[in-house]
Amino acid sequence: MKKLFVSMAFVLVAGSAFAQMDAVKNATKAAGKGDFATATSLIEQALNNPETANLADTWFAAGQVQQKISAKQLENQVKRQNYDENAMFNASLQMVKYFLKADELPDAKGKMNVFTSKMASAIKGDLGNLINGGVAAFNGGGEGSDARALDFFGTYVDLAKAPMFAKDNLAADPQYVTIAYYAALAGIRSENYAAVEKFAPMAQADAENGQNATEFLVEAYKKQGKTDQMMSVLKDALDKYPGNQAFFANMIDYYTSNNKYDEAQAFADQMIAKDSGNYFYNYVKGFLYSQQKDDDKAIEQYEQAIQKNPEYAQSYAELGKSWVLKAQDFSETAESNPTSPKFAEDAKTLRGFYEKAMPYLEKCRQLAPDNVSLWKQALSSVYYNLQMTDKYEEVQQAY
Repeated sequence: MKKLFVSMAFVLVAGSAFAQMDAVKNATKAAGKGDFATATSLIEQALNNPETANLADTWFAAGQVQQKISAKQLENQVKRQNYDENAMFNASLQMVKYFLKADELPDAKGKMNVFTSKMASAIKGDLGNLINGGVAAFNGGGEGSDARALDFFGTYVDLAKAPMFAKDNLAADPQYVTIAYYAALAGIRSENYAAVEKFAPMAQADAENGQNATEFLVEAYKKQGKTDQMMSVLKDALDKYPGNQAFFANMIDYYTSNNKYDEAQAFADQMIAKDSGNYFYNYVKGFLYSQQKDDDKAIEQYEQAIQKNPEYAQSYAELGKSWVLKAQDFSETAESNPTSPKFAEDAKTLRGFYEKAMPYLEKCRQLAPDNVSLWKQALSSVYYNLQMTDKYEEVQQAY
């Protein structure tokens, strides 16, 4: 009797497994007839059933269902019938994911890589949909669009390391590093910094976008507090892209945030020595002196920055503010008693500071009229202290 129960149990288990395999086959048949709702339902059951969830056959069939969904939308597009572009792209993406999973598992007979050739061929035929799907996600906007774009682009890039493409060298494709850049861009936009760390180094090889990819990597490390990694990337980046203001500013920000002003100044001097014509380095060096309350040296650097680039509004703003700060510092010790012989002299000196500030702040306003915060407060202070009431009121009322 015990043997009978064992035999009956075996028959029940085997029967359940066969039933699930029939569901897998029926899903493929339903997809072939265009009954995608039935096909999807059947294959979902098989994917979640322990009897078939770990078989390559199941995941291969799931990929085939998605392949047929995508193909149907493409057919409708070609025939100029109603079609769903996003459905086509999403089906291609799911197909790739299912096929990659299938390639990791044995089939129902315990054999590996039975479907590899067919799956690789199908994926290669749909690579364009991974790219276009990512672009569509970017352009579509809305909540989660950047994460969806990352899914498409990231899946495309990851294929190069998939075992089924080991002999294809997909990474040699000229557009591979460009798609890696798009993946890094999607990562930075969706604040998925792990993805940026993964894809940005690949994208650094892209001739057109490598510099931007490096900026993404710096930002990702900075946001995560990975200072050592950030500084390492910055030092290499500044050697490769010496004129990049973002890299230079991040390096200076690190030094100043940690009160390492001597190191910051030394670094600024080093960059000026490498590229003496770059106005931004003098501007930043002036800013560093301003932070250290050394207005005279700051003024000198801002003046040099203006000589090298007369159109950079920030240089005029900081130069004007430096003179205003000198005026404020002087006023703290200036003679305030009108009867004192020194009063007139100090008043003249104080006025001179504001008079020196005025043309620079007015030039800043001329160059950047919409950037009100850059010049309004300092220019208002100048007009007020020079008793230029009309101009003072004009600034106050206009903005």
